[in-house]
Amino acid sequence: MEAITNVALLGKGWLGSAILEQLLNSGFHVTVLSRTASPDAKFKTVQVDYSSIDSLATALKGHDAVVSTVGTTGILAQKIAIDASIRAGVRRFIPSDFGALTTRPGAESLPFNALWVEIQKYLKEKALVGDIEYTLFAVGPFLEFVMSMPFLADLQTQEVKLYDHGQHPFSSTSISSVGRAVSGALRNAEATKNRLVTVHDVVLTQSKVLSLAKKNSGPEAQWIINPVSSAAEFESSLGSIEKNGLDLFNTLALLKAALIGGKYDTKFERLDNKLIELPILSESQLEEKFAAGFKTMAASMQEFQGKHDGIEAEA
Repeated sequence: MEAITNVALLGKGWLGSAILEQLLNSGFHVTVLSRTASPDAKFKTVQVDYSSIDSLATALKGHDAVVSTVGTTGILAQKIAIDASIRAGVRRFIPSDFGALTTRPGAESLPFNALWVEIQKYLKEKALVGDIEYTLFAVGPFLEFVMSMPFLADLQTQEVKLYDHGQHPFSSTSISSVGRAVSGALRNAEATKNRLVTVHDVVLTQSKVLSLAKKNSGPEAQWIINPVSSAAEFESSLGSIEKNGLDLFNTLALLKAALIGGKYDTKFERLDNKLIELPILSESQLEEKFAAGFKTMAASMQEFQGKHDGIEAEA
């Protein structure tokens, strides 16, 4: 099998930028497809209409692979991108599917997974008849998201809702490591053809995150711990979504209960880290990342509070 050389990137946000950096570092020739033209000396940019199969197919001619990092509103529109890739003769398509639970057995039916699962099925159908190849990724929640407040422990209020004593393990991967995983998978095209690539930086528990939060929030911090049942929280948030729909609050509540509640295999046992040359974080590296993250968040909160106080003073 010939090596993948030319890669088109759909979307260049936070995740897309991290993937772009790793692709360039690995020597791929990258074209960024965007709704607006933004020339850059390091890579080619092409302005496209994401809703037009003709526009996309023209831009994708000559590319070996497409990596999509489109946001939630563009997930289903990837069907057009997949069809355009097939028309253009693209060999491999990596969908924008780097979530915490979209590939977990039994979690397919969770309401917030529906769009991503639909794209997975569409890609697999196309691959089954030989139209295109795909690679999917299981990466767990982004490490930056885990460290952010108040997802698992609120640094500002120093309060945490502790699910089942914080005992359930889950895998987590940083944004930069996701970029390395994508690059590594494309470098190992044959071994990653039409399959799920499973990686992580580290295995965490909510208890571990809380421990790191306490360590980095200072000796004066007085943390308030509210023990809850994961099963009860899961059913409550699921019921709220069925009643009120998928708003941000209900989605995050269900995501958290599903992720750290032990209901799904969110701790990855069979890893592809060696295949794509992604090392596991050591304990000291993990602590350094958390310390840096907490320092940044604390500074941001102080800046926000300063601006808020200034506004009140002017009022």
